[in-house]
Amino acid sequence: MPEEHSGASDRIDQLLGSLQESRTSQVPPGNKSNPPPASRRRNRLWIVLVVAVLVVVGGVLVLQGRQASLNVRSFPSGATVYVDSVEVGATPLVVSGTTPGSHTIEIRMEGWEPWTGTVVAVRGSTTQVIANMTHAAYSLVITSTPAGATVTMDGTVKGVTPLTVPGLKPRNYALTVALKGYAPVTRTVDLSDPTETVQDFSLIPAYGKLDISSTPPGAEVIIDGTSRGVTPLKLDRFPVGEYSLVLKFEGSKDITDTITVKEGATCTRGYTLDLGLGGLTVVTDPSGAAISIDGQPTRQITPYTFTTLKEGTHEIYLELPGYLPWSTDVTISAAQTQELSIALTKLE
Repeated sequence: MPEEHSGASDRIDQLLGSLQESRTSQVPPGNKSNPPPASRRRNRLWIVLVVAVLVVVGGVLVLQGRQASLNVRSFPSGATVYVDSVEVGATPLVVSGTTPGSHTIEIRMEGWEPWTGTVVAVRGSTTQVIANMTHAAYSLVITSTPAGATVTMDGTVKGVTPLTVPGLKPRNYALTVALKGYAPVTRTVDLSDPTETVQDFSLIPAYGKLDISSTPPGAEVIIDGTSRGVTPLKLDRFPVGEYSLVLKFEGSKDITDTITVKEGATCTRGYTLDLGLGGLTVVTDPSGAAISIDGQPTRQITPYTFTTLKEGTHEIYLELPGYLPWSTDVTISAAQTQELSIALTKLE
């Protein structure tokens, strides 16, 4: 017989011994006559009491032999434990008096995904239940005034406001909201705090400066599809942000670029236009003749070298007082310098 059953038998023997001593003490020595009625009633009460004790002890022994226990732990601890959908306490926890057989265990804790498992409780033994819990996922809602701002999280663009970013773990995130014409806002969001799962940004207008030049000057400056003037172009109050820039100049390929204007700073850009330019050196005898090209006075006199003539055919006209005017067509090639040497005819 198991040890716990032997202990119970000893207790029963003690009770019976006590009963016998009580009965013996109630009859005086040498008195062989029958006990009085009151003594008989007391004896019957003792017998009933002993029987009741035997029933209770026997029931306990039977139950102890039929029940099992669960030792439930979780990481982290302090989680609420449910056995077969009934709340029984918080981890770490020993659930005694469990009926042997299969049981559903659910462990819950705020900020962590619920843990669910099935265990089999074994009669007369303790079954271990260990739950390694996983952080719960959060959704971060981001809004801005005005809307349409670009949202960057930990250096990665997530979209534009209003925006919901799902599946985030409860940790710190670096959040930046930027909108063209407004100062960008950066803040750290701690998603382990449920109150931070909604973030709103009020954006403030901000300005910088713009300085665009070109060689040669006079190129049209187009920013985000809108013409802003010609080079050299200086704007002292230009909304911050990233812009697409196009320079247009007759005879040149368009120049495209992306520029960024920052608050309180000057965005300076200089461009050299690809015009397919060539050169022309004009020499006369005698020198000092005024030079016109394509009907336009150049304010230059011979000898002179032009370095920025467009590729193609140009009319050259020379004029010197006391000499006959002289004109001719010259073909200019890109990246080459032509030479024109003329002996002027003196007037009679």
